[in-house]
Amino acid sequence: MKKLTYKGFFINELKRGKKMYKNQSNILKEKKIGQKYQLIGKVTGINQGEDFYNTTISLPEGKCVNIKLEPQYTPPIKDKIYLFTVICAEKKEDTVFICQDYTLIENVLDYQPTYELYSHFFNCSPISFALVDEIIQTYLDKIQNKILKEITTNLYLKNKTSFLIWPAALKTHHNYYGGLGYHTTNMLKSAESFVRIHSFLNVDLLYAGIILHDMAKIEEFDFSQKKYLKKGSLLGHLVLGSNNIHEEALNLGYQDKEEVTLLKHLLISHHGFLEYGAPKRPQTSEALLLWHLDDIDAKLTALGELLEKTPSGEFSEPLSAVGKRNFYKPLFDEKDKNKE
Repeated sequence: MKKLTYKGFFINELKRGKKMYKNQSNILKEKKIGQKYQLIGKVTGINQGEDFYNTTISLPEGKCVNIKLEPQYTPPIKDKIYLFTVICAEKKEDTVFICQDYTLIENVLDYQPTYELYSHFFNCSPISFALVDEIIQTYLDKIQNKILKEITTNLYLKNKTSFLIWPAALKTHHNYYGGLGYHTTNMLKSAESFVRIHSFLNVDLLYAGIILHDMAKIEEFDFSQKKYLKKGSLLGHLVLGSNNIHEEALNLGYQDKEEVTLLKHLLISHHGFLEYGAPKRPQTSEALLLWHLDDIDAKLTALGELLEKTPSGEFSEPLSAVGKRNFYKPLFDEKDKNKE
């Protein structure tokens, strides 16, 4: 379902990109008493006043706006991006915006404009939420096994918006918005090469396991608050993910099928070692490959991002993911480019 259906001229302007900024600036200049407006911005501060929550939002063009929320509203969360519907009112000889409604932008916008707004305010993955969704859908279509396809597709669709926006971690790797989906698509592309070489691998099981392996991270931590949630700390995403598979299989009547047991095994073993949080070590070829694909993409992506900030001919800063080793960035790549 298309999400760009929120009533109001601002959403129509948002479709056209740059007019978004001009339109919001015009609202600040106009401010007609009794007129309703829509504003998109990142919440930067919330203070409880005498009669209102004073909520400060930063607009994409850099201006800050105060929006007053009446006490019956649950305050928005700091560092989240919202669409606010406000009414302009007069208060103590001043013109103010009073909130009528607000919602997270991902609830009303399609993935591409959502990505563009997130990229404006935050560090994001190099590929858009919309492109990640397209890639994931491509690999879901490749799964032929009915049981694996239904379970994986259902869980993806139920969690898609959060999955596309979530980081892959708080600190260690892909720790930016969209990192979880980006990491997953990297693994799927790598897996496709392996299954061409090693034909004994079960493609359906492998693709399903990759798509689902970190999905429960959306239940594990809150990136905007930079903290683990209670069940994330007590159970972790491996157990949470396995539980989600069990519940979906139960709903579909597949709980006793071997595919379900093997898919759960891929999730609970994908950290490889017990000391890294895996309840079981990998005991199928697909589980073994999933573990290594996960590990190598996390490390190489972190290394690549570190080397981007490292001058050629010098060593990088220590990389914690590989024992705080320093990595050398060669000079000859730069020389080869100069020759061209």
